[in-house]
Amino acid sequence: MEYSITDPSTAMPFKFQVKPENFNGEPGYRIISSVGSSFFIANKYGVWRSLDDHKVDSELLEKIGLAIEGEV
Repeated sequence: MEYSITDPSTAMPFKFQVKPENFNGEPGYRIISSVGSSFFIANKYGVWRSLDDHKVDSELLEKIGLAIEGEV
């Protein structure tokens, strides 16, 4: 599925695709940006986190998570 949100740190549009994935036994989502970079996120104890050592701003993770949950 394709999404578009505003990146809170740059105020620029962030377009991405979401694909369900199981990463090292952890269910979550592969986020693929419109420029092709990707990272894995999962909701751990109510907080969206990047679990593949990709550095992602926590506010951006939260907005991505809300979009996935259908709240944005």
